[in-house]
Amino acid sequence: MKIQGTVVCLPIKSIEKTLHFYKHVFELENLKEDEGIIAIELLNLSLFLIEQNAFLSYSKKANRGVLFPENNVANIISCAVETVNDVDLALEKALLNGGSISSKAGIDNQYGFYMGYISDPDGHLWELVCAKPNL
Repeated sequence: MKIQGTVVCLPIKSIEKTLHFYKHVFELENLKEDEGIIAIELLNLSLFLIEQNAFLSYSKKANRGVLFPENNVANIISCAVETVNDVDLALEKALLNGGSISSKAGIDNQYGFYMGYISDPDGHLWELVCAKPNL
């Protein structure tokens, strides 16, 4: 099998809150909603944020329901960024735009990367990694 592309789909509770968060935290100004879906095109990955009821209909095809992370995590979206400032800014913006900081930014002792963790309004966890921190 040769995979042609990869899409990750996540449920969301509020199109408006989610749209606001991703536009402002990740600076995706042109982002919009289409039929209950916010499609984010990243390098080698498409992320579809799907309104809860539409996600339920979609997940029922595989005989599954909808689950939001709450205080647990089923997946981590790990994202490489260019600078330490990119990590720090995203953490600040997350708080101002309906998200939360899941872990303060700092140097990871195991790998030496500068890392921080934020959650979007629905609790989906993002790991932001600067591989060459130059602190």
